[in-house]
Amino acid sequence: MKVVHCIYDHPRNPWVGGGGAVRLMEIYRRLARRVDVTLVTGNFPGARGAHEDGFRHEVLGAPGPYAWSRLTYSRAATRFLRDAEYDAGVFDFSAYTPLRLPRSRPVGLMLGQMAGPTARRRWGRLAGVGVRAWERHQLAGARHVSAVSAWLLDEARPLLRPGADARVVGAGVDERFFSVQRAEAGFLLFYGRFDVFQKGLDILLDAVARLATQRPGVRLVMAGRGRDAPLLPGMIAERGLAASTEIVVDPTPERVLQLLGGASALLMPSRFEGFGMVAAEAMAAGVPVLASAVDSLPEVIGADGGILVPGEDAAALARAAAALLDAPELRAKVSASARARAGRYSWDQVAADHLAWLHLIAEERPAFRRPFPAP
Repeated sequence: MKVVHCIYDHPRNPWVGGGGAVRLMEIYRRLARRVDVTLVTGNFPGARGAHEDGFRHEVLGAPGPYAWSRLTYSRAATRFLRDAEYDAGVFDFSAYTPLRLPRSRPVGLMLGQMAGPTARRRWGRLAGVGVRAWERHQLAGARHVSAVSAWLLDEARPLLRPGADARVVGAGVDERFFSVQRAEAGFLLFYGRFDVFQKGLDILLDAVARLATQRPGVRLVMAGRGRDAPLLPGMIAERGLAASTEIVVDPTPERVLQLLGGASALLMPSRFEGFGMVAAEAMAAGVPVLASAVDSLPEVIGADGGILVPGEDAAALARAAAALLDAPELRAKVSASARARAGRYSWDQVAADHLAWLHLIAEERPAFRRPFPAP
C-alpha cells in the first residue's frame, strides 16, 4: 500500500518541531516494512529530502521565513495530494496550514489539536475568526478522521459530517524513557516547544517567580526549541529569575534523559493540548508532573500520573510545586504510579491502530494513478 502523509512539522524544524512530528516518525518506523510511505513536510533552513528510517521524505515550500515557508508548503502540498500516486493519503491537520483536501481522492485527516477555540485570544478577533472558520470547513469535509485523544475526538465530533468515520489513534512512549535512572538534582523542569501561548510559558514563569519569594534557592531549567525562544531571556529577566533559570536550546536526546532524571518535577501549564506527549514521556521517566487540567491532559495523566491544577492559574501552580517540593515521600509515590500509568502508551499498538485506519481509507475507492511529482 502506498501512503502519502502531509504534515508541515518536522522534528528538526526550528519553528514547529513538536510532538506530532515525533509521533509520525515513531509510527512510520514501525510500519516501514508494511507500507510504502512518503512523508511530505515543510521546508526550513537545513532541511533536505531523504530516504531514511525505511520511508521517503519530501520537503516542499520555501525554507523561510516561517510564515512564507508555511504558506508555500500549503500550496505545494495541496498539489501533491491532488496529483501523486497513493492508495491512502493523510493530512496531519493544522488550521494554520491552509492545505485543501482533494475531494475525489482517498484522504484522511489526522487531528492532533484544535486551534479554533483559542485562535481569537492568540491572534485577535479578525484572524481568530478566520482560523476558526477554516478549521470548521476542513473538519466538515473530512470523510475519515483520527484524533490523538478521546477528548479531542469529542471536541471535533460536532463539526464532522454525518457518517464520517472517526476514531482515536493515540500516542506512545519510547522505551528509553522508562530506563531513566532517577537522581534528583533539585530543579524544576519545563521540556517542550518554546511557544509562549500554547505551552503557557508566561504562566510558568509567573508561578516560579511566586515560588522564588518563598524559596530563594528554587531553580528552573527550560529545555526545548521553537520560534519563541528569543523571547525567553527578556521574560525571565522581567521576573527576576535570570540567576536561577537555565535555558537549554535544542537539547540532544541524551540531555533530555539526563534532565528528566534530575528534575524534582516537570511543570506543564499548557493552555491547550491535543494529547500531551511530554507528560507521558515524563511519567515514563518517573518525573512527577504538575500540569494544567485542560483538554486532554486529565485523560493522559489520570488520577495517578501526576498532579493537575486549574488552567492559567500561576498561583495554584506555585502552591502545588511548593507542596511537592516539601514532600519527598509524595514525589516518590507519584514517580512510581506515573511510571506504571505510562506503560499503557505503546508505540507498537499506536502503529497497528494507524495501519488499520490507513487500510480503511484505501478501501474507500481505487487509488488515483499518476507518477510522483518531480522533487
